Amino acid sequence: MSRCLHTDPDRIYDDLRALRPGAKLTLKSARYATPLVLSSISGSQQQPVVIGGAGAVIDGGRSYEDYRDDANRLSAVQEANGRFPGIYYLADDAALMLRNCQWVVIEDLRFEGCWPTAIYLDNCQHITLRRLHIRGSTIAIGAAGAYTRHLLIEECDWIQDLQSHGEADLAAIRKTDAVDATLDPKDSRLWRKTSWGQVHGNIEDTQSRVNVEKDERGFDGDFFRAWTIAGYVVLRDNVILDAFNGIHFFNDASDSTVEDFCRNIVIENNWFVRIRDNAVEAEDYAWNWTVRGNKFVDCYMPFSLEMKRSGYFYIYGNLGWNLHRPGPDDDDRNFGQLFKFPKEHEAVGPHYVFNNSWMLRGPISKRYRFRQFHHLNNAIGYYGAAGLSTPDDSVPFGAGWQSVPKQGQDEASLEGKHFTRLWQELDIRFDGDLIDHKYFPGPLRDAGYAIGVDAHPGPVPFRSPVLGLPEGLKLTTKVPAIAFLLQLPDGRTQAVGCADYTVGAWQGEDPFTVDRPMFYEYWPYPALCGKGEAAES
Repeated sequence: MSRCLHTDPDRIYDDLRALRPGAKLTLKSARYATPLVLSSISGSQQQPVVIGGAGAVIDGGRSYEDYRDDANRLSAVQEANGRFPGIYYLADDAALMLRNCQWVVIEDLRFEGCWPTAIYLDNCQHITLRRLHIRGSTIAIGAAGAYTRHLLIEECDWIQDLQSHGEADLAAIRKTDAVDATLDPKDSRLWRKTSWGQVHGNIEDTQSRVNVEKDERGFDGDFFRAWTIAGYVVLRDNVILDAFNGIHFFNDASDSTVEDFCRNIVIENNWFVRIRDNAVEAEDYAWNWTVRGNKFVDCYMPFSLEMKRSGYFYIYGNLGWNLHRPGPDDDDRNFGQLFKFPKEHEAVGPHYVFNNSWMLRGPISKRYRFRQFHHLNNAIGYYGAAGLSTPDDSVPFGAGWQSVPKQGQDEASLEGKHFTRLWQELDIRFDGDLIDHKYFPGPLRDAGYAIGVDAHPGPVPFRSPVLGLPEGLKLTTKVPAIAFLLQLPDGRTQAVGCADYTVGAWQGEDPFTVDRPMFYEYWPYPALCGKGEAAES
């Protein structure tokens, strides 16, 4: 039998400690001081512990302006200690901490002023975070622990920088499934008024140290950040606005165990709006990721895949618009690229990028390499002058695409100037794409890029390039795509393509899709609290 309980700010600490399987704790409408801690609270699949309250606010009590100086000073401390400047090491300073918990559902709560972290999960399994509304925070949701797995994060929204029009865009997305394209991003502090180096600058990248008076290190975080967790994470139907990063996984396990972590991730149907650095980022090592049906609006670099070893990535059905230039006028980190790649990479399986639709102002990838990268049947248009871009600025493979090795150099030595041309050696394939750039495909082929014979030059017949309007990226004319086989992690294959198969993220009026991974189809959802039974108050 489920137990329906109610709490208020005076009793909540005692009530949290007393939770048992099957309990549903409702927070009365009020502001709740932090920190709130759930330690060793366990439900079961049939009797989960559910905590929520539509009118409750978890109140960290600090504005960004209150926290800014502390964040800068604490980042400088890390730098002085020889570490990367940032406050990541303080992520467990959270408003809501779950430690050693299983089968817990947190839903319908609002978090305000929770710096540096709103929610932190440590060694937890079968956790659902649903319809949480987070305002501020360096890190909205952090997760750590080698045994942390089976996390479902859905229908949440996060606005990191409140000096923006994030609330207006959020309301438009929830109501119309589109952003308000009439709003001027110049009003957004983090997107337009803050330089990239003020948030994430360091000696290696920007040849600068922390400036305690001028930096904005409190923004250097993510909607979801995971440190070497087992995996099985689903993030869907979330809206992330005016933030530095979106979804970010690290894996720094030992060589003998590294393949046990950062596995089995689904990122689907989320919105990423004005993301100043990376929307989706996998670092070090990762396996079996599906990234599908997301919308990327003005993201500096939608994908950062700076991994040492990885495999079995499936990126498809996504839509993106990169129209507006980020940063102040003198910020040199203002152009970005679609994919950020590492200098060296080892693949243990393929990485498929297929049937996505983009309107860009910059390159697909402007330097370095990525093994077993298969870019197929994508539709890519360019904003050009409307996006303060020129054809030479936006060459798909970087500004140095025509460079040739000098005497004594090899081809790999030029990869700091352009995306690699060693496609056969690295198993890189671009084919079936429709790309509206004057250098695609002919001049790029002539420069040594082995673009497939079924690639199409532009124009791309999108209905409308209007920013953040998903239906605008439907095609008015069918452009045929090439059929191919997806290799799956277990050695099987899945055929992609049918009689009317076309390029891009839409197939006629319907979103493109393929079968989702088995772990997603058989996800162990918690039972609805109290379904089919009487409740005890």
